[in-house]
Amino acid sequence: MMGIAALAVRFVAELVGVAAAAYWGYQAGPDGIGRITVAGGAALGLIGVWALVVAPKAENPLSQPVRNLIGTGLLLVVSAGLVAAGQPGSAIAFAAVVIIDQVAMVVLDTSAIDAVGLSTAARR
Repeated sequence: MMGIAALAVRFVAELVGVAAAAYWGYQAGPDGIGRITVAGGAALGLIGVWALVVAPKAENPLSQPVRNLIGTGLLLVVSAGLVAAGQPGSAIAFAAVVIIDQVAMVVLDTSAIDAVGLSTAARR
């Protein structure tokens, strides 16, 4: 049950990460339509990398624990973007949640839980 909670926190962190990437892009972009373009590009870029590398159903040879570590790294990069966008307090809080959740996912071995919350061992 706690593993499912850790995965739920991770999902929320992913959504916040997309929003934070867009915020950074808006702050970093040139005035006018440039801000919107960079914001959208940053958010879509994170979503694209996530879908290809980190997502549980991504077609690549990486194990789920490795995917989780890569995802944590990406979210920490987003946190650095928040610092660059002038939000150091939000960046520290976000990074803390991401790191604590990564530790929880390792300790609780969430790699054994599938997309509907069932243990893969329970399906056998």
